[in-house]
Parts: sequence; C-alpha cells; structure tokens
Amino acid sequence: MSVLSHLLRVGGMALWLCLSASASALTIVPNSPTTDWTPIFYPSAIPDAGDDQSTGVAEADLVGDLIHAALYATFDDAGTPLATDGNLGFRVRIGSEQNPPGFSQVLAVGIDADANGAIDLFLLVDNQGQDRIAIYDPGTGANTSPSNTTISATGTTYAQGPGNYDWSPVDGTIDPLASSFDVDADGSTDYFLSFVVPFQDVVDALAANGIAGVDESTALSFVVGTSTQANSFNQDLAGPTGGVNSSSTWGALGAISDPIAPASLPEPSSAALLGLGLAALACWRRASSRAAR
Repeated sequence: MSVLSHLLRVGGMALWLCLSASASALTIVPNSPTTDWTPIFYPSAIPDAGDDQSTGVAEADLVGDLIHAALYATFDDAGTPLATDGNLGFRVRIGSEQNPPGFSQVLAVGIDADANGAIDLFLLVDNQGQDRIAIYDPGTGANTSPSNTTISATGTTYAQGPGNYDWSPVDGTIDPLASSFDVDADGSTDYFLSFVVPFQDVVDALAANGIAGVDESTALSFVVGTSTQANSFNQDLAGPTGGVNSSSTWGALGAISDPIAPASLPEPSSAALLGLGLAALACWRRASSRAAR
C-alpha cells in the first residue's frame, strides 16, 4: 500500500473519530443516508474490486473505492450508562440488483472480537429462502481463512422489517455525498444492503463462545462476504479481489478490516456534522490524488 493511501485512510478515520465526540443516541434507521454511517476501512487502498464475484451473480458483488466505502457501520448506545445495550448496524454496497427485485443472496459479517485472526461470530442476512437476519456461531472450521471457514446454523434469528433491514438503490438521497452511483462502472446502479442487530445479543453470543467481557469499547474487526448459502463464503469478499477459496489468512488477503470499537462509531444524530466531515474528507482525498499524479 502506498504512503499516500495509508495517510488517507488513517487521516479519514481520525476525522470520523473526532467528529463522533458530539454524538447523542438515536435509533438506527436502516435506510438513513450514509452521513449517519461510518465507513469501515481495510488495509488495502481499495475496499473491494468490482465484478470479482466467483459465481457470476452481480447481486453478490461487493463494490467500493476510496471515496465510496464497501462497508459501513453505525452504533446506537441506547442513551444509557450500560456498555452492552443498544444496536449495531452494518451497510454494504452491492454492484447491482437482479430479478426478482430484492436481495436474494446471503451476506455474512464475521466478527473477530479477540484479535487472534479467527472469526468468533457471524451476523447474517439470509435471503436464500429464509428472509431473516441471524446471529450464528462459527462452524467446526478454523475460520482463519476463506477455505477453512464454516458457519453454524445455530443461534438467534430475527424477522426482517423496516426497523432492522433495508435494500435500497444508491441515489442522492441515501448517499448525498456520492460522486458516482455505479462505482464498478458495470452500467447498473449500486445498492445498499443495511441491517441492524441488538448489541446485547452479539455480546451474549460471543460470551457463550468463550469470549467474555466484550462491550462497546472493545475493538472489533470484520470480514464480510456473500454466498449462495448460509454456511460459508463462496461468492465475494470485501477487501481482496476474489479470494473466496483461498487458504491464506484473512490478514494476508487483506480481507479483515481495521479494528474499531462500537463506541467509536458516530451515532445517527450526528448526521449534519458528519456530512460536513465527509465532504471535507472527499475533497481532501481528491486533492491528494491529483497531487500524487
């Protein structure tokens, strides 16, 4: 990764963390604009290459670039002194929608909560005949690379509704600072898939898997992938180009995000302030890019 890309990523994160200090708790709205969400950065300069899904299903293609993130997150701490309540939300950018309308694949967000490089828990949108959100345990695999990752079908499931799920085309309303609504330039409008889970349920599931003491100040890293079924990744990974069958570790692939604590995620009420921050960051990145040429 170039020095410039590193400075852009680190500087962008610092800007977001500084802006987050004024946040106050409001409920997460799944179809809220990206100015209510935090982009999650990866070690590589580009968060995901376009058109690299392994099965040829465009609706499984995670896409992004330096200005348009492939993965976002947000956190609502419920406005209480408790460190494990509230809600945790994720948003991914998908290359296009296919017929019939609506997301019809599986998206999984894997969480590494103890920084050992293995996935400790999976949060899923399972729309392969189920249409549900789920918190699933890891399967029997080591879960340190795509080739040895397995997802158990045991855990907690939730019905999808407007309070915890959204599938929306990317436009000027949901992504007001975007310079493109088709970042992979495939001729199809990108889509945002957003979902929300209770943070206490995540904490409880991690504790049941032997990882106790997780709260909103715990730094978490994320692996994100799409699949045709809810037991593994077989379509696309955020971060690298392809790689769903690789035996390389998540870190070696560049498929695990930089760590961030939920408490560091700006909350929904800071949208106006964060919008200014995003605009400044986008201008900074564009100016730095021109200066580097």
